[in-house]
Parts: sequence; structure tokens; C-alpha cells
Amino acid sequence: MIRQLFSCFASILLLGGALGWTPAPSAPATGATLETWRGPETIGQITEAAINETSGLAASLHTEGLLWAHNDSGNEPVLYAIGPSGDCLGSVRIEGAVNRDWEDIASYEIDGRAYLIIGDIGDNNAVHPECVLYVIAEPSPDELSPTRQLTVTPERVIRYVYPGGPRDCESLAVDSCERSIYLISKRTQPPILYRLPLFPEDTSKHPLIAEDTSKRPLIAEELGPINGILQPSGLLSKMSVPWGKWRGQPCSLDISPDGKTAALLTYGEVYLYERQEGEDWASTFARGGHALAAHNLPQAEGLCFSRDGQSLYVTTEGSPAPLLRYTTRSTPDHAPKRKPRRSRRGQARQSFYGAEGSPSLWRRSSDRRVGVLHTAQ
Repeated sequence: MIRQLFSCFASILLLGGALGWTPAPSAPATGATLETWRGPETIGQITEAAINETSGLAASLHTEGLLWAHNDSGNEPVLYAIGPSGDCLGSVRIEGAVNRDWEDIASYEIDGRAYLIIGDIGDNNAVHPECVLYVIAEPSPDELSPTRQLTVTPERVIRYVYPGGPRDCESLAVDSCERSIYLISKRTQPPILYRLPLFPEDTSKHPLIAEDTSKRPLIAEELGPINGILQPSGLLSKMSVPWGKWRGQPCSLDISPDGKTAALLTYGEVYLYERQEGEDWASTFARGGHALAAHNLPQAEGLCFSRDGQSLYVTTEGSPAPLLRYTTRSTPDHAPKRKPRRSRRGQARQSFYGAEGSPSLWRRSSDRRVGVLHTAQ
């Protein structure tokens, strides 16, 4: 099925080139952003059969290069530990949890302890009365085994609702300095930023929180729009596929360990939002972000910063799924390189992901003219 999708994808792109559709303009970017980040490069493949609908990524705070991933709706309430090359190092079942529609995960540290927060926040039809966040202590590497599943109990379960009714959401991040949880709506135009307290008992900065949170869900605080995301028009806006009309929908979020940069993943791009001194996140997102080179994945839904904040990891649904990495130019390149497959004539074989394993079909959108993208303000 995946090969058929890629084949169809390639055919549409080639047709677009023949028709001479207008190429997409680049997203807003500053020289500093373009000079600081490079990539993406493919550093591995997630081949574990059980990980076939990756919908969230988070960096381990115990081990550099270790990532946590999960599947989305209808799958088991299980997290998977993934190594730097995409290999599965173990799995963790969350006791008592339900995966109605897990859509994102974040890691954070409070008082020297590492935690993971998993968001059962997806709601395609905006019908669920409330959403659920599961908080667990991050398992240590010594507890993981590829042959034995670990079971843990949530330390906290946070229930919440949106003002004005249900929202579909796939983007979740934690600012541990603020002790706040941030969420971004998926299907609204423009996307909207929301905030929850990481510790509901702290009501001083969150006036919408009721004093008794044991029986009633929290109410997420609406903060404002997310600006600067490219939106398709023309033929692309008519195509009901992730890289068509849904290209600008947010599907993952993370905040750098130093709390200065947010990374937002859409089906088409990765955006960086750099917070200025003394600025809150609502103002940062309202100013607009800077797009990195397109990830070119068919249905990208997982993104996270590395533990040191010097890299960004991105992956897609499907199996096997490439694991991509963006890095700052000051980051040493220690990742193993995948050798290109050879054709009968000895030439590097081109595929959907390119001869060197990096995505190729959507590169810069000027190679395959399939529509017009414009920036929503």
C-alpha cells in the first residue's frame, strides 16, 4: 500500500511539472535560521512491525540519541524506545491508559527527574467531551529490553476541555521553566495556541482553573493564533491528502530544552519559532516562524528536539518509516550513513527518499510544480 501511495505521489508530481503549475514560494526565513540549521538527512529506518503509525516522538532525557515513539488511534497504550538508527530497544505499557487517539508525546525535567507526557488529544470529528494527558516517570535504559515489555503506572492523569467545545489537536509540548503545557489546534484556520498548567493545583497563573480539579476537567486557556504557516491553493488545495490540502496542518510540537525555540511540524514543513527576550509564547507564535528545508515525508506526524537541543528528529506514519534529522551546523556529524542501493548498471538507485536516503520528490517544490502555497497571516 505504501509503495502504491508513493507511486501515485510521484505520478502526480510529474504531471504537475508537465502542466507548468506555479512553484511554491519559500516560507519566511531569516539568514540566521538558514545558516544555523542543515538537513534533513536520513539517519535510520524504524522497521519494528509494531510501530506502524508513529504519531509522536520525544527525546529521552536519560540517554542521548534514544527516542520515545507511539502509535495513534486504536493501538495499544504502549511506548516504544528507539535507538539512533531506528532500531527498537524496548516497549513500555501504561497501565490503565487507553489509546483513543494518542497524537503527541513530550519529555521534560522537573526537580532533576525526567518525565514523559502522552497526549490522548486527537479528535478528527471534534466530538469527544474531554481529552486526557498521561504523565509517567521516564523509564531508565536499564529497565528496557527488546524481548520483555515493561509496565508502568501513570504518576498523574490530566483531563481537560477546550473553551467553546471540542478541538482536534496533534501538537503537544511542555515548557518546564514555565511549568506549562502547550497545545495547538489542527483543523482551525489559523491554528490556535492553548495552554494548561503542568501542575493543576497551581492556579496562580491560570485563572480558568477551578480550585477543585479532582472531579472536573481543566479548561485550556486560548492564547491566540499561530501565524506564518504556508497554506496550499490551486490544485493542491483540492487534493485530500497530507501533502495537498492538509499540508499546513500542525501535527507535532516541541520546545527546546533551553526554552528559547519551539519547533512545529506540519505535513509539509518544519517551522522554528524563536522566542525573544522577555517574550511569551503567544507573542512568539503570532509573529510567525521560519521554515527549514522541507522534510518531504508522505505523512509526517512525529517531531522532537534532541536532549541537547542541537538536533531535530522527524518521522512519518507507515512501516518501515525513515528517521530524519536536522542539525545545527555546529553539531558534529556522527550518524551512520546509509549506503545507496545500486542498480544493475552500478548507479545509485533513486527512490521516493532519494539516492542517499533523503527525501527528494518535494525538494524546494520548484523541481515539481504542483500548485501554489501562500502564507496565512
